[in-house]
Amino acid sequence: MRVAKIRIGGRMFIIDPAEDLDSLRSDIVAAAASGAGFVHFHTAGQIAVSALVTPHLPVRISEFESATDSAPSDQVAPVTEEPPFAVGSHFDG
Repeated sequence: MRVAKIRIGGRMFIIDPAEDLDSLRSDIVAAAASGAGFVHFHTAGQIAVSALVTPHLPVRISEFESATDSAPSDQVAPVTEEPPFAVGSHFDG
């Protein structure tokens, strides 16, 4: 089975095999070319992801053959993880 991974910034996701990779690549290029934009896709675990892509954000898609019949959905980055606060930020909550 062909498996595709996308790394956006420092986050990695296994892409749902039903996703159109050519369309996803075009969406990424269009978002970066316009200055910024959200790119939407689904992970192998059926999680809907909307990522803000800018010209300065590294994005990499890699494809490989997997020996298993399904993509390893347990390798999808956790969605409950909160991003770290910027140094010097303060929150009274």
